[in-house]
Amino acid sequence: MLAAAPRVGPDAPAILRGPSRLRVLDLLRFCAALGVVLFHFGETRAWGTPNAFPALSAVTMFGVYGVRLFFLISGFVILMSAWGRTAGHFAASRIARLYPAYWASVLVLGALAVGGLITDHRPTFAELLANLTMLQHGLRVRDLEIVYWTLWQELVFYVLIACFAAIGITYRRCLAFLGGWVFLLVIAERVDADLLQAVLLPFSAPYFIAGMALFLIHRFGGSTFPWLFVGAGWALAIVSVLGEKLPAVGRFGPALGSALVVGVISLIFLVMVAVAVGALDRLDWRWLTALGALTYPLYLFHHHVGFLLIQALHEPLGNRLALPVATAAALAVAYAVHRVVERPLQPRLRAALERSLTVDVTVDARVDARVDVTVDVTAAVPVPPTPAPLAEAPAAYLPRGG
Repeated sequence: MLAAAPRVGPDAPAILRGPSRLRVLDLLRFCAALGVVLFHFGETRAWGTPNAFPALSAVTMFGVYGVRLFFLISGFVILMSAWGRTAGHFAASRIARLYPAYWASVLVLGALAVGGLITDHRPTFAELLANLTMLQHGLRVRDLEIVYWTLWQELVFYVLIACFAAIGITYRRCLAFLGGWVFLLVIAERVDADLLQAVLLPFSAPYFIAGMALFLIHRFGGSTFPWLFVGAGWALAIVSVLGEKLPAVGRFGPALGSALVVGVISLIFLVMVAVAVGALDRLDWRWLTALGALTYPLYLFHHHVGFLLIQALHEPLGNRLALPVATAAALAVAYAVHRVVERPLQPRLRAALERSLTVDVTVDARVDARVDVTVDVTAAVPVPPTPAPLAEAPAAYLPRGG
């Protein structure tokens, strides 16, 4: 299998196309988040009716698949982020990226819920505490917000990549990693192994696998094995999604509904293929970076904020005005969280974590310095020879050191 791989070493130069920062990914991340926002806002029961926007919901209902685009982008970006880094530095960058806005969302939304401004559930103190760790799925504790479930998928993926980084990420090892993941994923499904499924992430794995393979194509150029993994990811994603209960089938019928869902998933893959081969490099405007910065806080806060605003405003303003107002408010909250929380805290947290990685080196260096000083001082003060005894030395005289 690996014999067919291109002859590239672990330090092979990247064959990067276009700009060093792929701002088109910022645009895609924002589009994915906005799709999720419109899906939630169109379907929320806060309108008081399940058919608040009969025509619009025929489009916004597909925004739920924006989460799959997130996973595909993560596979691409996380491998790019981990390449050439130690496991510790990769972990520091991911913790600093995820936790500040997440902690803000748990604290703010938790306070709103405790105060009675809830979407559907008033959390207990234990639930709030568990949610602060982002480990609530592992602890079998309910998510404070419905969108948090995807963070567990991302977190497990990051741990897998951190373990991979500890071994050392190379092109050939990536191929082996992806091949092993696909094989074990199928085996876990076959034998219904809960532990393997918890680690291998059957829901999101097809997208992570394909995203990683697309990064290999982007960095090293297209070759057979990475394209095979992209195709395998697409096939596994289609098989998985067609096994779900699809709202589109209920709305458009089995044939058309299934075809539309397959088309949306395929379009997501095709867009990312275009990114990998450099076809979208011209989308490089600086303001796209600002959109990308809003994505994560928008995703974390939009559901709770939108629910409360829609519930309060849909009657006095009407549905058509309440929807853009709620969307604009969610964007404003996302911008505030980015400016007030993420921008000041992310670099500080990352720097603190990276310093923590080298505490042992610093302490050892100080100890070594003290030892060196002791040795040098001892060497610099010569010990004089013991003088010969004096026959008539005064009684009060003692030789040096005596």
